[in-house]
Amino acid sequence: MLDFLNPILGRSPDRIKANVEIYTWQTCPYCIRAKTLLWWKGVNYTEYKIDGDEAARNAMALRANGKRSVPQTFINNEHVGGCDDIYKLDRDGELDALLAQPAV
Repeated sequence: MLDFLNPILGRSPDRIKANVEIYTWQTCPYCIRAKTLLWWKGVNYTEYKIDGDEAARNAMALRANGKRSVPQTFINNEHVGGCDDIYKLDRDGELDALLAQPAV
């Protein structure tokens, strides 16, 4: 809708080729923060809201090397971690490169 603002804001959603998945709880502030970063980057991600669903949380933990906290983020099926982890990837200049890799 406001795609004309992307160049002004430094967003490059056309460069995003990766498949991104994130496990969240609806009211978790860290989840909201992680989703905000992904939104800002122009990522169309798949969100799994696992509020109170222990089976879904166990499935997430299996994918996330035993981590049960939310959010947990996956890029091209590779676990990249939680909110602090994806912000660190962004600060270190690594997140854009991961998001530019096409899903296989």
